[in-house]
Amino acid sequence: MVATAETQAPRFGIELPAVRRFELADIARHGTWLVPRLVKAYPHLNNSTALGFLHNVLYSSEFHFCYQPHAAGLAQVERVHALANRPIIREKFVWVEDAKNPEHLAEGVAFYDEFSSWGKHLGADVIVVEEASDVPHEMIREKFEKRIFTRQQQFVRIG
Repeated sequence: MVATAETQAPRFGIELPAVRRFELADIARHGTWLVPRLVKAYPHLNNSTALGFLHNVLYSSEFHFCYQPHAAGLAQVERVHALANRPIIREKFVWVEDAKNPEHLAEGVAFYDEFSSWGKHLGADVIVVEEASDVPHEMIREKFEKRIFTRQQQFVRIG
């Protein structure tokens, strides 16, 4: 389900276009700022491998890749482990062209409605947020009506 502008941004006072699913042609428009962001976030990538990654997730049912005029969001459905009965949705990124521009941030926060709808359709009941988001915590918190929880996780580096 694609959220409409009426359901996305009234709390932020900004009229937004509908969130759309990324298509191959959209990479030409958004790739100019998105590919450098991917390379910066994942330094082991170069422009070609970052572009290849974007092409690979476009039509994968495991990913939900969306855009707005000045923002892009990517989420992935994951199984936590073999015994978990429900998948989770993990935000891979929600990035905007200009993180100081309130309109761009409002476009970014709209992806969370989209990820929620997609996750419900897949039977998920959790979205892991703020993994790589330009959207400030308070805007995300307001979007989810203050229902953001924190969980601590321990890990060991084995390399």
